[in-house]
Amino acid sequence: MELIKVLLLLSGLCSLSTAQTQDPLIPTINVLKEILALKSEILQLKDEVKTLREGHPKIAFTAALDTAGINAHIGPFSTDTTLVFKHVETNIGEGFNPETGVFTAPVNGVYFFAFNCFAGARKAMSSALYKNEQHIVSVWDQPTTGDNEDNNFNAATLLLEPGDRVYIRLWKNSHISKLDKHSTFSGFLIYPLKSETSTPTLQHPPPAN
Repeated sequence: MELIKVLLLLSGLCSLSTAQTQDPLIPTINVLKEILALKSEILQLKDEVKTLREGHPKIAFTAALDTAGINAHIGPFSTDTTLVFKHVETNIGEGFNPETGVFTAPVNGVYFFAFNCFAGARKAMSSALYKNEQHIVSVWDQPTTGDNEDNNFNAATLLLEPGDRVYIRLWKNSHISKLDKHSTFSGFLIYPLKSETSTPTLQHPPPAN
């Protein structure tokens, strides 16, 4: 009986010794597996980033109100009026139409738009950024006699589909200055999004006044 106990004890010690010898290797192998998996994910991400960069359409524009003519201001009008920014500084991708003042999205994606409005302070100055017929953001300043001019700025990030229109409307009974390119409209594509439908041919519809 005692001999059997000794043999069982020795067998247990051998098994424990073997397990202790193998235990340090198991974590190492697991870490190596995780490293290989991460390396594979990194390589896949690099390929996706490369594909995105190479396929990223270039779309950006900046335009100002035309300074031609005797009158230094546009407005006031009895109805809301789409502003036509004819003086184009940049129009990469030809998404902006200087004849109508309307930007038409050529691809599905996330876009950023900004507009600056400058005017004399003795009359109201108010305008807004529109997506199709939806009012997005606006600027406004009431008439004052304490200063000579007003300057307002606003911006928005928009999700657009091909054919969506973005433009600036001057609200009724207000005015805006066209001197020295103070009043501007800009936008650019931040990044495109995959679309289930094909991209239609870019067209510039007339603005809705």
